[in-house]
Amino acid sequence: MKPAMISFMGLDGSGKSTSIDYAYKQLKKRGYKVEIVRAAYVIVFLRGVIKLGKKILMKKDSDPFSGDYKAYLESLRKNANRGGAYKIFSFLTTIEFKLQIFFKICMKRFFGTTLLVDRYIYDNIVTYAANLDLGEEYMEETMNGKWKHAPRPDKIIYIKTPVDVCCSRKDDIPDPIYLEIRKPRYEKVAEMYNATVIAGDQDKQKMLDEVMAAIDEVLPSLQE
Repeated sequence: MKPAMISFMGLDGSGKSTSIDYAYKQLKKRGYKVEIVRAAYVIVFLRGVIKLGKKILMKKDSDPFSGDYKAYLESLRKNANRGGAYKIFSFLTTIEFKLQIFFKICMKRFFGTTLLVDRYIYDNIVTYAANLDLGEEYMEETMNGKWKHAPRPDKIIYIKTPVDVCCSRKDDIPDPIYLEIRKPRYEKVAEMYNATVIAGDQDKQKMLDEVMAAIDEVLPSLQE
């Protein structure tokens, strides 16, 4: 039987990484061959090309985490509306992510590894939609187009946490707007793709227990 793939999504500071790390330790204790895959925002294969492309495209506003986030967002949307260089940059990042999906997800599942995936295709469509001020129609079209052949997880877990709580936990969030424009889109994606929603601002152990209960619903027995 194919090993389980569980995708986690949520805002920065939501409790997502805490949940993934806990699940990893629990599954290892049970004897599962398990790995954590952190994908969407970790450039591996085309790092140099994408970094250069982003600098050319965004010029001085190339990093959302250094400087004025509102200026970065305005510059990003302006460049996206022009097309051209932005389309090339978007194409390159898509190729990068597809390579990661093949090597980090498809190949590892083939060899029997249970995967806990942080920032998968769902985070990708949320990020693009938030950055470009797009909604449900765009996200659905992208899932049915660009990510049509991407492996679907056995379970999607959305750690739902208020923006103010997330901001209180993280000191590297560029601006509350960064989270505010993503939150409603995460909630829409969770609804569209039947994610298990777990509150990230409740008692920590209760949250972790709920995460494990959700994973257990799709986890094959080691005897199978």
